Amino acid sequence: MKIVSLTTVALAVSFLAISKPVLAHHGRVEYENRSVTLRGTVTKFEWSNPHVVISFAVKDDKGNEREWYAEVLPPSQMSRAGWTSQSIKPGDQVTLIGRPGKKGEHILWLEYLVTPDGQKLGRERETP
Repeated sequence: MKIVSLTTVALAVSFLAISKPVLAHHGRVEYENRSVTLRGTVTKFEWSNPHVVISFAVKDDKGNEREWYAEVLPPSQMSRAGWTSQSIKPGDQVTLIGRPGKKGEHILWLEYLVTPDGQKLGRERETP
């Protein structure tokens, strides 16, 4: 009887340990199925889990700045795609291509970014 109880407790603890991360991952359903191109100035580059985040300021037609946030993949996957924690820095003028949020927020699921020197950085390594 003790073996059954210990097995049940171990299974319950294991389930609880993995359930929060599984439920917390939202996928990309909150992004539209179209791409937009935005040009802006990097204000913050967060190289951290669970996703790399790029904050950037974009000027509208009237010259007003809006803060946008681009979500990318985790650092481990971005490293395999050729990114580093120094790929971009605050003050860099960049072009970002990605899928905007459906709810009108200023968020973007990044497809790729063009650095000030013209380098294209995406979610996968470019093949020559």
